[in-house]
Amino acid sequence: MKRIQNITNEPIQRHTIVFQESEIVLTLRFYPRTEVWLFDAEYLGWAVYGLKLSVGTLHMISQNQPFDFVVTDESGEGFDPFQRTDFSSGRCLLYLLEPEDMVRIRGDEVPA
Repeated sequence: MKRIQNITNEPIQRHTIVFQESEIVLTLRFYPRTEVWLFDAEYLGWAVYGLKLSVGTLHMISQNQPFDFVVTDESGEGFDPFQRTDFSSGRCLLYLLEPEDMVRIRGDEVPA
């Protein structure tokens, strides 16, 4: 697992993650009216849009990619990220699950 660093309080932010000789472009969006964090991910011509960040779940299991994202709640309460400061304060952490993590979780090889 690789922690996504430098998530700020900005409501829209883009993070570029070096991944397998390429890049994952991760766009995070916070919507204050509904108190929710959503993300888009783009990788090698493939994209997924508007997935809600939730604690303790795989977000893209049906996408059959060699990576996924997982959120942890460091407060121990188990709440999904719902405040603009949840990541910048450290209450929530966002991790990239890499191919070896995905093999362990799925119990089988993942696409390259």
